[in-house]
Amino acid sequence: MDIDHAITLRPPTEADLPFLQELYASTRADLAQLDSETTRQLIMRMQFEAQQSWYRAQYPQADVNLILANEMPVGRLYVARGSEEIRLIDICLLPEYRRHGIGAALLRELQDEGAATALPVRLLVAMDNPAIHLYQRLGFMPVDLRGMHRAMEWQAAQQEAEAAVQRATTHTS
Repeated sequence: MDIDHAITLRPPTEADLPFLQELYASTRADLAQLDSETTRQLIMRMQFEAQQSWYRAQYPQADVNLILANEMPVGRLYVARGSEEIRLIDICLLPEYRRHGIGAALLRELQDEGAATALPVRLLVAMDNPAIHLYQRLGFMPVDLRGMHRAMEWQAAQQEAEAAVQRATTHTS
């Protein structure tokens, strides 16, 4: 991990809307091919608003936070906590802050919370999203395919069992 920033979270304010739109745009390289900048901006804004509305409708009690590095916004984190699960709805970082351990550190915090509360941590990830490798590396297991998305889950008990099998295999080899 090469985090060289103080990472904190805080709820977004109205003043953060331009940053959140910029962050969303950083995930939509597919729209860069549109010829008209006006059309691209319009589509981007409409899709950003649709995403935010869907999140609020599906997870009205979710915690929505900006990810800050040295007090500067660098990403967002949506997490819904319920009696049955901890649901990672969305985690996104600006491109220049990806692959520096920030996302992994935040995911480990969710895993620690899941272990402490005996709740699974669940998420849904697009099959073509490079973050799927991070989730696998952190022990999230695929549990279902939903169209172009993979449902994944992490459970503390599952991780402990796998570690025990690994230890047993090492001792018998």
